[in-house]
Order: sequence, then structure tokens, then C-alpha cells
Amino acid sequence: MTTSSDTDTGTTAAPAPATAAGPSAPLAPEGSGLPVLGSILDFRRDILLAMHRGWRDHGDLVRYRLGPVVVHGVSSPELAAEVLTDSASYGKLGPDNPLRLILGEGLLTSDDHESWMRNRRMMQPIYTKQAIARMYESMSASTAAQVAHMARSHRSGDVVDIHGEMMRVTLDIVSRCMFSTDVEQTRDGISPEAVDVAINYAFDRLQNPFSPPTHWPTPRNRRFRRVMEGIDSMTYGIIAERRAAAAAGTVRGDGTPDLLDMLLDVRDADTGLGMSDREVRDEVITTFGAGHETTAITLTWAFYLLSRHREVLRRVQEEVDAVLGDAMPTMADLAAMPYALQVFEEALRLYPSAPIVPRLALRDTELGGYTVPAGSRLLVDLFNIHRHERHWDDPERFDPDRFSADGKRGRHRFAHMPFGAGPHLCIGKHFALMEAHLLLAALVRRYEFRHVPAHRVVNQASITLRPRYGMEMTVHTRSRATGTG
Repeated sequence: MTTSSDTDTGTTAAPAPATAAGPSAPLAPEGSGLPVLGSILDFRRDILLAMHRGWRDHGDLVRYRLGPVVVHGVSSPELAAEVLTDSASYGKLGPDNPLRLILGEGLLTSDDHESWMRNRRMMQPIYTKQAIARMYESMSASTAAQVAHMARSHRSGDVVDIHGEMMRVTLDIVSRCMFSTDVEQTRDGISPEAVDVAINYAFDRLQNPFSPPTHWPTPRNRRFRRVMEGIDSMTYGIIAERRAAAAAGTVRGDGTPDLLDMLLDVRDADTGLGMSDREVRDEVITTFGAGHETTAITLTWAFYLLSRHREVLRRVQEEVDAVLGDAMPTMADLAAMPYALQVFEEALRLYPSAPIVPRLALRDTELGGYTVPAGSRLLVDLFNIHRHERHWDDPERFDPDRFSADGKRGRHRFAHMPFGAGPHLCIGKHFALMEAHLLLAALVRRYEFRHVPAHRVVNQASITLRPRYGMEMTVHTRSRATGTG
């Protein structure tokens, strides 16, 4: 999540717009599948595995059939650069995008370029590095509360689901930053369980064109509607309270604006108009959905990787101990702990929290020497791209030094894009990286987590890339960490 100016950095020039497909350009090679169903069953079993096999068997562009829907898997930085920068040829999914059922038409899902550009321009000042830095105090309060919670709840050697703990603390952070209240005040509407129901529902519809219509009274449809009614009731209620308080001139708390205040205050430079309640709601839910689970998941994978690579863990511990001693990290401390951030970035490479970026072919084009017909979908596969052997040495190896200043030099800027790339680069990148850096350093200072050998670690790809069975680890208080922060 970063500013649009960040899309101009990197070592690779933006590609030329896609050309219209010539009559001689063949269709991309097709992945295996069944009559009528095509690859639906393989995608439902494990979409990343199915696309990884297709990539290994057929190359960087592979065509799949999901019933009547044609999908192209895109697995190289070069092809991804074309797809993600040429908005005239490749756009976001339209009204049939199931994520819209949750997020509405926020920045992540809007396919109307004009309204997207208007809202992006209005919201940009909220998510600059300087603006995000003002939220550090809220992030730090949540982090300290998490450390204290773990000290109260777990003795050294206890088995803990680290994924659950990370979901808890990142939801608390986004609650404090968005609404100036902790997670206990918002969990009746937006809880980890509600997020689970909504995300799994949307992903199932994304990969299964035979899903029943949303208005049918199936148990799953009814459950999803209940969840969304709870989310909307809470969100619209808080928006109404804030607008009423602003109209009455009431100052909330210490007067420091939170993310919701800033969303309600933004104005279009051309018209002077602000965002409607619906637009604010969509951006609030997008921030909750994209701003808490993705960070929690990657931190979970980072702690798992550290438990498997003791030499990396020791190096992080030495860095954190030298900078922090027995104190919680300050904003200034983060810059002095670059290796801790490199660990998170390498975890994002191996386990991209949102592993697939969908696009829609708006016209017949040629991509990688193959015809991509108008109306077909493209799935930019970050899981494959982050392992592409043309761009990564020994790509399965966990090596945070890939993200040192020297390690990044000369790399194709689309070879690592966990926050997306091109004009639609995630606006909240700075928020996520600062949050993750703080949490990783604070928890490494206090604890060492060791994976339980008998616990199965299996990828579960939906909209996000979770560990299917959580992440059971034993928690061990480090001898030098005597306080709770």
C-alpha cells in the first residue's frame, strides 16, 4: 500500500501497450481439464498447485477453461508488466466480480477508471509515509497490548496458534487506526470469523461459474447475507455518528483525526465534493479486509520460516536486541532494524498474502506471442512470479538478504509485487510495512516461536494465502525480555 509515485521507481521501463492480436497468433497452450467442467475441480482443490503445474508444463502463459469461462494464468514479470500497466487492454473485473459483494466499489474493486481516479486522488494524502507515521502511536499501543495479552495468557512452552494471535492484533491495529477504538468495540460487526465467511464465499464464486445466484435462499447465501448485514450495520452506524458529531461541532477524544475522520474530510479538488456514505463504507471495508488479514498472514508465515531457519532467527534477534534492549520499538528504531523488515519482505515473496491478481481482457490482444480473446480473464500469479528462475536464484530458499540494498539492485520491478504494481499499486503499502516491521521486532524481542513438528502446514489459497490448519507453535519467553513492553 503506497503512493502512486512509487510506481515510477524500479529498474525496468514500463512496457508498450499491448498490440491487437494478429490473425496468425495462436491461442495459449491449454492446461489439463475435463469435458464441460475444464479445470474447475483442480482449481477448487488447489488453485495455486494447478496453476503451478500448468506453468511448469506449458510456460509463462497458460489457458484454462472453468466451465464457460476462459482464464489465462500469467507467470512471468514481463507478461505481468504488460497486463498491469496497459489499462486500455486489461481492466479490473466488472460487476460480476464477487469481491464487490463485500467491498462494493472501493479502490480495490472499482472498474470505473474515472471514479477510481477521483477517489484515489482524494485519498492519496491519507496514505503518504508522513500521514501513516502519525498512526504509529495507535499501532504501538495495539502491539504493547498484544505482548501483555500473551504474557497473561500463555506460559513459556505453551502451544499457541500464531495465525490466530496475528489476526487478533492486526484487527486491533486497524480498528484503532480507523475508528480510534480497540477490536473489542468492533468485533460484533467485523470479526475474524466474519472476514472468514466473506472471503471464502467470494473466492468460491470467483473460481466456480456454476455457483447459485446470490438471491437464492441457500444456507451459504443466507449466512453470507447475515455477515454482511452485521458489517454494514456497524459501519454505517459509525459513519452516521461521525457526521452528526461533525455537524454539531463535537470534538472526539483528543481531537486527533483517525482514518475515518480523514475519509469523511477528503474533498475533490475540482468539485469540492466529498465522498458519499456508500463510498466511505466501501473504503472502510476495503481497509479492514486488505489491511489486517494480509499482514497477519504474512507475519504468520514469517514466524514459521524463522522457526525453520535458526541462523536467520539468530540474526534478527541480535539486531533487535542491539537496537531495543528491553524497550518497545519507537518509530526511529525501525530504520535501525532493516533486517527484520527484510525477513517480512522475503516471507511476502514466498507466501504472497494475496497471491492472484485478476484482470479482464477488454479487447483481443496479443500477449507473449499468443492471442488473448476479449472477455477472457487473466490471473497474474504472484506465487509463480516470485519463484521465477530467470529472476530468482534458488527461488525456494528463504534468504532475507535478497531485500538488502545490494540484493534488490537490478531486479525487474515486477519480479516482486506483493502489493500489486502499475497504476493500481496498493495505496496502503506504507501502512502494512510499518505495522509488520513494528510487530515483528516487538515479538522477536520478547518471544521465540517454535513450530510444533506434528502440526501440518498446508497452503490454503483463497483471496489470501493462509495456512489451512492455522500455525501451531510453542511460545518461549526470551531470557533477556523481562518486561511486557
